[in-house]
Amino acid sequence: MAMAQGYRRKDVQRILNDVDNTPLIDAKTRGLLQLAAKTTHHAYKITPDDFRALENAGCTQEEIFEAVAVTALFNYMDRMADALGAPVENFQDMMESMQT
Repeated sequence: MAMAQGYRRKDVQRILNDVDNTPLIDAKTRGLLQLAAKTTHHAYKITPDDFRALENAGCTQEEIFEAVAVTALFNYMDRMADALGAPVENFQDMMESMQT
């Protein structure tokens, strides 16, 4: 998705390597990525303060909801695929074709 927005693969990797400090994204995007990580690893620790910080960074309630929903859906799909041993065919080829 990021490459579809104009980021190159190396930029995406730089962002993922240091979400908290990369200059490649704005505060709003940074906050949404941090929320996605927290939703994935520690959803039970999300508090109203997390949502307030996102709103202060410019996120709407709809954007916050969408970030949580998409993260939860992808986590569900990944766990289903892992549990069932479903292969991810042609994923790397698809990612490379998005660079052009």
